[in-house]
Amino acid sequence: MEPLPLEPLVVDVDVLDEQGCVEVGDRLETLRPHWLIRGIGCSTLGLATYLDVMASDDPEETYFGRLARHNRMIREHFGALLDRVAEVLAGLLRMPVRYDERVALPGFHVFEGDGIAVEPRPSQHFDLQHRVLRWPFPIAPVEQAVSFTLPVALPRRGGALDVWDITEAEMLRLERLGRSFETIDRTTPARRHEYRVGRMTVQLTPVLHRIAAISERFPADRRITLQGHGIRDADGWVLYW
Repeated sequence: MEPLPLEPLVVDVDVLDEQGCVEVGDRLETLRPHWLIRGIGCSTLGLATYLDVMASDDPEETYFGRLARHNRMIREHFGALLDRVAEVLAGLLRMPVRYDERVALPGFHVFEGDGIAVEPRPSQHFDLQHRVLRWPFPIAPVEQAVSFTLPVALPRRGGALDVWDITEAEMLRLERLGRSFETIDRTTPARRHEYRVGRMTVQLTPVLHRIAAISERFPADRRITLQGHGIRDADGWVLYW
């Protein structure tokens, strides 16, 4: 008997056409004064749990205190895009999908100049941000989480995700054998999951990953992605960032 095929951990679904991506990028550029500077060549439009809660000394101010204003701006300018993303994910996950304004709406990563990696950076991680938020509703007893990235602009040399088909449980097993986050890329090569503008990459369960480097960057390059996660509750999936 042949073994049953494994379910894919990362899949791609089409969301926007090329013109739609250009329009989103242009609209985002008009909002540049509202971008949050996160580092050299790295900004966001919108709040992110991993930055404004996990990496913050005062989440009450940086996340919860700014939530209503940033959610209102994203909903005003990108509401149709959020609705489209929810529609696509509902079809993929075969369950209702919704947003909740009491947590941050999906937002944008923008990388420019030196922010675009041309060498691998030791930033591999699992998307487990849901564990640090105060959820205003009970999440499912059996933890279920997804993450998604929708590229709307990529550098001339493209963009990708480095993926290890390793879950948190598998990583814990490897750590007991002496492996670590810092050495995993030397002992277990990642596979490169190429992005395409307008096509959303979805992690159906948290897997070890990082932003992939590209071979060369050019002055006009931009790497713009809509980012978000989903967590299950009794009624379906709630999307956030």
